Amino acid sequence: MIIARNLLERFVAPIIFLVAISSSIAQSAQSTELSVTNAAPAQGETIELTATTDGSAGAPPSVTFNKQTYKLFPRGGSADSNKYVALLAIPADIKPGKYQVLAGSDRVDLTVKAGKFPIQYLTLPKSKDNFLMSPGEEEGIAAAKATVSDKRMWTGVFTVPSKYATSSKFGMKRVVNGKLLDDYFHSGLDFRAPAGTPIVSCAPGKVVLVGLKWRLHGNCVAVDHGQGVISIYIHMTSVGVKVGQDVEAGQKLGTVGSTGRASGPHLHWSLYVNNVATNPQPWIAVPNSKAWLAKTSAAE
Repeated sequence: MIIARNLLERFVAPIIFLVAISSSIAQSAQSTELSVTNAAPAQGETIELTATTDGSAGAPPSVTFNKQTYKLFPRGGSADSNKYVALLAIPADIKPGKYQVLAGSDRVDLTVKAGKFPIQYLTLPKSKDNFLMSPGEEEGIAAAKATVSDKRMWTGVFTVPSKYATSSKFGMKRVVNGKLLDDYFHSGLDFRAPAGTPIVSCAPGKVVLVGLKWRLHGNCVAVDHGQGVISIYIHMTSVGVKVGQDVEAGQKLGTVGSTGRASGPHLHWSLYVNNVATNPQPWIAVPNSKAWLAKTSAAE
């Protein structure tokens, strides 16, 4: 009986193992069809990717673009959906040319065009003419930008965080005190506003970072809006929110200042999509045809 049992285990175990492998292969081999909202984006733009699976069992595929992996989210928030979406930010410093977006069994070709980024000339006092950070500052900012939560918290066009005009555009190269900053581009929009002017959240979300008296960013706030979209507000005089606090679009976060590495009172506002800086201007444009900024979001 012992011999018979051993023989049975020797032959049955491999069969079970092969069945498990076959099941795994079947799940990973689900068919995927990809589409993008813009196959010829410029540097600094955001596009939306939709992946439609055949509905077979298995987790949704991940997306790979420019050596970075993106998480896909069910369209409409339903786990039963066979359509998944992800936002892809085209880095402002990526080399223009041909690229591929890969997901599951399909791929999409992108042609990245050169963005139009002017040069800005600034003068800073010697005490601020450096990029030195406070202890924990770099780690705090990095963690905030890398936040990816599952729920998309916004619907509709983003709210402008300051009522004042912009003074510096996204993507600008800078010459500071006569020296061109290599490997640098302006990662957001600057609003030239008087000190003490209210700063409001651009969209609903949760506060994930409050930095105080940091050398580079000064007083700052980061808000998670879901699915990899993070807004950051820099150089504030005062901060009126706490980490973990839920905020609504238009809710006051603090006031304009010149803390940190700033030439004068202004708000620096950045948007990050899956840890990549993107041009915020299209997110606040009215009227707006961006699929992910529709009043009734298809991917909440």
